[in-house]
Amino acid sequence: MMSTVTPFQTVGPYWSIGLRVGLQSPPIDPSNRVVIRGRLMDGAGTGIPDGILEWWHPAFASVQRSTTENAGRFLIETMKAPHIAVRVLGRGILTHYVTRLYFADDPDTATDPVLNLVPQHRRHTLLAQPTSASEYAFDVIIQGENETVFFDI
Repeated sequence: MMSTVTPFQTVGPYWSIGLRVGLQSPPIDPSNRVVIRGRLMDGAGTGIPDGILEWWHPAFASVQRSTTENAGRFLIETMKAPHIAVRVLGRGILTHYVTRLYFADDPDTATDPVLNLVPQHRRHTLLAQPTSASEYAFDVIIQGENETVFFDI
């Protein structure tokens, strides 16, 4: 008998409903406001629907959440910081994944001590790339050759 990797399995229809209720964004300083757009994808490049990304920003006392739609797209409006911790949850993900987002155009990124622990050839998976003065692109890939670097915490 051959074993194969199976697609994500659903854990029930209430996953995203429960996590979307009562989401509120903290006040954002307009002078430091950024929008981060991206996709949550599996190793084949397929978007993961019903994903949740939790954004742990050092300036906020609470967590921000963004949800994914059918193609795995997400959007978060937040403030620029040296880094933002990101926790990834979703249907079929039996544990959570933890990573960090760094802004590629921030001069302090190159000297970040945690980022410098990541092998050079993998650091690009943690860098949000500017697409305009206040918008960034950041994809999260949870498996495969181009997998985002995740931290074991």
